[in-house]
Amino acid sequence: MADIFLSYAKVDRARAIAVVQALGDEGFSVWWDDRLETSEHWDEGIEREIAAARAVVVLWSKASTKSRWVRTEAQFALAAKKLAPAAIEECTLPIAFLLVQAADLKRWEGDRRDPNWLKLAARVRDITRGAVHDAPAVTAPAFDHSAPDWREGYGEHANGEPILRGNTVTPSAPAGTVFRDDAHLPLMGVVAAGAFVMGASHGDPDGKPHEQPARNVQIARPFALGVYAVTFEEWDYAAAQGGVRHRPADERWGRGQRPVINISWNDAQEFTQWLSRATGERYRLPSEAEWEYSCRAGATGAYSFNGAIEPRRANYASQATAPVGWCDPNPFGLYDMHGNVREWVEDLWHDNYAGAPADGLAWTSGHSALRVVRGGAWRDEGWFLRSASRGRAAATERCNFIGLRIARDIT
Repeated sequence: MADIFLSYAKVDRARAIAVVQALGDEGFSVWWDDRLETSEHWDEGIEREIAAARAVVVLWSKASTKSRWVRTEAQFALAAKKLAPAAIEECTLPIAFLLVQAADLKRWEGDRRDPNWLKLAARVRDITRGAVHDAPAVTAPAFDHSAPDWREGYGEHANGEPILRGNTVTPSAPAGTVFRDDAHLPLMGVVAAGAFVMGASHGDPDGKPHEQPARNVQIARPFALGVYAVTFEEWDYAAAQGGVRHRPADERWGRGQRPVINISWNDAQEFTQWLSRATGERYRLPSEAEWEYSCRAGATGAYSFNGAIEPRRANYASQATAPVGWCDPNPFGLYDMHGNVREWVEDLWHDNYAGAPADGLAWTSGHSALRVVRGGAWRDEGWFLRSASRGRAAATERCNFIGLRIARDIT
């Protein structure tokens, strides 16, 4: 049985041949309908192969979106969590598949180095490693899952995981996958979609009115968040490239791997906009909900760990910043979510959560001139480092206890 089942419309056969060839060159075996035996019933062969395949690649076109067979095959793959769609021309996708990001192959000419092809290949790789289906036991496919990850581009992270090239990371990448879009840019970690209770409960002895009411929030799509706060080294590189104008002071504590400080919310926006231009990806500040979801990392208590805050867990009530990553990461693999520097998020300040979005998006409506900061800093007391704790500052304010951590969409 093949690794991949290819679904397409007959009029797109020439494009299908190119995709089959490229997938084969990537090391995958591909089944498509030209492999049906002449003695087989067409629908029986299709059903057997699509059930056995580890991934299903659907080529969306004007013709295939109207094909009953292609749509049925895509629906089966979606339900089995093994759909890897690609758009080969401008078309309107069926409603059921609008939320499944399709690789953009509309201008693809067969080059396996093309960034859009790399995204499709990466998605297929991730699905074939984890797809669950009801197919009977089959002979192991030709694809060697024990081989080194071909997407590895920047060595190993401190946890031993390969640091992948950002243009190969797709929404199907496992939570905790780490990547960079360039050797000089921040290390990013994949955060899975999920739900959590945001804010402080009324029974929290340290809870504040502006952290309430606690409410259920749904993070609908995976995203990437900086594994560390942005460092002086990364900021200085952006400045050298003309990406940011402000050259913040380091208070004589040192630059390099210390978190950048003395930057405003407006400065942070300039940094993320430069990253977006430089990489072609959408970088941004995280929403307040995304930040707290990532800080909690599945925990429901005051911190992302059990027990009280103490110096070995975070830099607080001290005299200066510490280099990023000096204490253990949280369960999502993120460092310094408690302490070291407060971090700008996208949201406007509101005095409480009454009327706040429940979809994880930033709360940008309102009349406040203040923006939210999260996480606590080197100068703060331990209670301010709680996952639910919130602070505020003017968008133009530059402080030696506020830095930033960036987010990036995954498409």
